[in-house]
Amino acid sequence: MKDEPDFAYFLIFSHPRSTKAFRCAFLIPAFVAILLLSCSPMAGIGPIGLQPVFPDEARCPELASPFGSQTRYDGSPRPSWAPGGGSHGGIDITLAEGTPLLALAAGTVVKKGEGGQMLGIYLWLRHSPENTGLPYWVYSKYQHLQSLPELAVGAKVVVGEVIARSGKTGTVGGHFGYYGYPHLHLTTRKSPTGEFQGSHLTDPLVIYHEASPKPKESVDPPPRENTVTIPYVTIDGQAWPQGTRVVWPVACRRRQATY
Repeated sequence: MKDEPDFAYFLIFSHPRSTKAFRCAFLIPAFVAILLLSCSPMAGIGPIGLQPVFPDEARCPELASPFGSQTRYDGSPRPSWAPGGGSHGGIDITLAEGTPLLALAAGTVVKKGEGGQMLGIYLWLRHSPENTGLPYWVYSKYQHLQSLPELAVGAKVVVGEVIARSGKTGTVGGHFGYYGYPHLHLTTRKSPTGEFQGSHLTDPLVIYHEASPKPKESVDPPPRENTVTIPYVTIDGQAWPQGTRVVWPVACRRRQATY
């Protein structure tokens, strides 16, 4: 999987007529455009109102910061200069370091690595329509991992397989200070062709909503139009609902029966 190219740089500096005056004529308005984008939410990143709902018999790690949010899990504002203009480009789930992370669907490891602040250690998976039952491909990115996963690029994974461990890489220092913030940041992208280029960012809850079969079991609270009933895997490897192709990226526990 290749990173998205810098098309503006390519057009300006590789053009045969790229004289100093020519470059300045493009750079000044481009710089202004970048400033404007950094001060406003990026197109496609905004809250869409979906709310995750877990079956009442399950205890699952829940969202700490939803897609499109302008604030972190602790209510503090996200920096406007960050990618997305301060809008959250994924979902955050607060987890203890070392918590097993699960493949949200069957797929292939396409990239892994380590970045700096706000990124940390990460892993990309690609999920085909055959993996999810959806009419498009899905890319999922697991971020702030504890260590670089042992899975090799090109490795196949099955739905619910442990692929990594949660961590706090990329969060130590800055807002979170010396101790950092252990959590999973999950990003998803839709691709009509299977190629990363041409894919677009989407709320992971949309993937769950569109891929999951509509279960007959009751949920608490009752489902509404803006709710997404989340399919999951328990810590002993049992999937709910049976046959689901997409699951929550962290295992859930079953609630103890009360009498």
